[in-house]
Order: sequence, then C-alpha cells, then structure tokens
Amino acid sequence: MELQEFMLVVAGVPGKAVLRQYDGLDPAPGPREGLGAVVVRRHAPDLAEAVTEAVRDAESAGLRPVRVATGDWVTLADVAARIGRSREIVRLWSVGRQGPGGFPPPLNPGCDTSFYSWTDIVQWLRRRLGYELADEEPVLVAMNLALQLRRLAPRISRMDAVRELVG
Repeated sequence: MELQEFMLVVAGVPGKAVLRQYDGLDPAPGPREGLGAVVVRRHAPDLAEAVTEAVRDAESAGLRPVRVATGDWVTLADVAARIGRSREIVRLWSVGRQGPGGFPPPLNPGCDTSFYSWTDIVQWLRRRLGYELADEEPVLVAMNLALQLRRLAPRISRMDAVRELVG
C-alpha cells in the first residue's frame, strides 16, 4: 500500500479535535479565514480508494466534502509555465493560429478568464506536439465529478438518464 496524499475541500472549517479521531485527516493550513480543507495522508492501494475512504471519514466527522483539490483547471499562462513556453505561443495554439489545431476548448467559454483542463491539455501536447509529459491520473477529476453529482442528485428528476450517460 502506497501513501496517498491530497487535499479534500469541505464546507465549513474543520476543527482539529474533530479530525483527530480519524487517521490521516488534518486541517489544511491557510491564509484565509473560513478556508475549509483537509489534508489527507493515508496508506491505500490506490488514489481512488484513498479518496473514497477520506470522503467517508470526513462525512462521519460531520463535514461535507465538496471536492478534491487538483491542479486540473489551468489558464493559458499556467500551461505556458508548466511546459516552459511563452504564454503567447500557448494562446496561439488555443485559437488555432499556430500548431496542429484541435486545442482543447475552455471549461468556461465566454468568460473573461478562460480555464482549461490540464488533463486534456497533457493529452493534446503528447499526441499533437510530441511532448513527453507524465500521464496525469484522471481519478481526482473523476472524483470531483462524482462529488458534484452526489450534491446535485436530489434535484435531478431523471437520474436514470444521467446513470445511462455515465455508463
């Protein structure tokens, strides 16, 4: 079993006394008042199992897990910094004026600041430009989607259609 480490964002501010009873859950240090996050360090066979156990423990402690902190949402400047290229060349790739085309679309089209999925961009950089980047484990992105779906499920009238889409 490997040591899995990640940050679980929770609604509210977790107290040390509450978390002390759960192995591997500690309040995350933060500069802002009201920052609700838990640092998770635990041995588990894989990241998916560690997240699932941490969510269960956080809920048992009376917390409401909102998401797992990931570095998946990035700006074009973030992409440039991560791969050591200029922001301008990355912007030109994104609008199709340079490179092979097919750059992943923004996650929030039409907003002043566009965010992109790092997981999608890594795949694009590897396939289209031959970059040798580590294959990002998409499990945290999927866990975030699962947590969001859990929050929305009571308000969705046709969960059967959603389940069918997920497969």
